[in-house]
Amino acid sequence: MPLAYSKSALSSGYVLKVGLYTLFLLFVQSAWISRFPPPAFRIDLLLPLMFGTAIEWPPVLTLAWASGWGFVLDTLSGKFWGFHVGSYVVAVCLVNIVTERFELHSLLYQMLFVGACALGQSAALGLFLFLEAPAQFEVPASYLSLLIRSFLTVLVTPLIIYPINYVRGSKL
Repeated sequence: MPLAYSKSALSSGYVLKVGLYTLFLLFVQSAWISRFPPPAFRIDLLLPLMFGTAIEWPPVLTLAWASGWGFVLDTLSGKFWGFHVGSYVVAVCLVNIVTERFELHSLLYQMLFVGACALGQSAALGLFLFLEAPAQFEVPASYLSLLIRSFLTVLVTPLIIYPINYVRGSKL
């Protein structure tokens, strides 16, 4: 069943609140999460956010949102250009494709779907790290770190998506 978009999801006040929430998550990720010593704890907080907006907003608006914020994060990261844009756009497109067959308003489905996207993101990151410095990339330890990163993203997904639904007034 395709998603039904309401006009309240497109109000400028709602988009502004989600924009401020996105800036807050970006600040937390860049100032706090990116400084964690073990790389496994450096999760991408905006991936679950893109999933939450993809459920609530029309596809074109969400693709623009994902591309814009992905560009910002790619600019801030300085390496692997296109990583965030690509992973956010793929996640948004997958949400719009999957909603044809599944009900994604279930918290469990949301967590599993974001986990699958985070796993794909980790696989792309692992491939980049392997091609960038194959001698330094310890295969078992690094891949385990990427799996832990995906699992932690699954765990924080409800905490990140809930405010998007709460601001709009919908229920999970």
